[in-house]
Amino acid sequence: MSRKREKTTIIFVNKNQSSNKPIQVPSGLILHWKKYLGGLMASFVFLLGIIFYLTYSKATVELSKAQLAEELQKSAEELQKSKKESASIDTSALKKYYLSIDKKLLTINKYLKARGIRQIIPNVGGEQNSDILSTAETGEFYDTHLDKMIDYVAFTPMGYPHTGLITSGFGHRENPFTGGGIERHKGLDIKGRYGEIVKSTASGRVVMAGRRGGYGNCVVINHGNGFETYYGHLSKILIKAGQRVKAGDKIGRIGSTGRSTGPHLHYEVHRYGKIINPRSFLTLE
Repeated sequence: MSRKREKTTIIFVNKNQSSNKPIQVPSGLILHWKKYLGGLMASFVFLLGIIFYLTYSKATVELSKAQLAEELQKSAEELQKSKKESASIDTSALKKYYLSIDKKLLTINKYLKARGIRQIIPNVGGEQNSDILSTAETGEFYDTHLDKMIDYVAFTPMGYPHTGLITSGFGHRENPFTGGGIERHKGLDIKGRYGEIVKSTASGRVVMAGRRGGYGNCVVINHGNGFETYYGHLSKILIKAGQRVKAGDKIGRIGSTGRSTGPHLHYEVHRYGKIINPRSFLTLE
């Protein structure tokens, strides 16, 4: 048999002492109103939290959408700009420019070949290929071969080890000591004042720095590609054997040591052990 719940009758009386219709509510509700009110307030706060979270999430999503749209717009603008720049390239002018580089490289190849050095670029492709590659591909092509050119030029004797008048050339000459008879002169004699600087004509490693018979104080540099250079009659040597030098480095000073009639530099160029005329290496042409 079910237990009948107790109820409490509530009558609301207005200022005129007249009453409204009585209302019956469970007595438990009256007795425990604080607990019910607390639960109601907790539910209200929970609903407010949900509303706030949903509002914040929506704002975040909208912001993300706006940022994404902005990034997409920027990417589209950059792509459009890149297309315009690519379209604006004058391919005929570009081809003409690279053909000009080709001719200069071929000219340098000719000079190097005349010195017994293999060509840098056997087949320069500007005139043979009518299609222009991408800027990156073309740039990489020339960058690679120009690096080789720098390497070859750096390690090939070129120019004067000392700026001065050539007083005796390569080949046979009259004996400068006796004034009679013919002797073979292995290099060039370059006039200079005592103590003036002598420089290396190419990069390489010093294989000898000291006294060497008729050369007097002498420096020999191996350039790693079959070339060796000799610098004789020095008054002072500024480097040591085993040292690495670069083209243009100071290696000694003009003197008159060894078999010499006065202050000057004796300069030789050897190629794979064979003595060759240094005059061919004083200028690029």
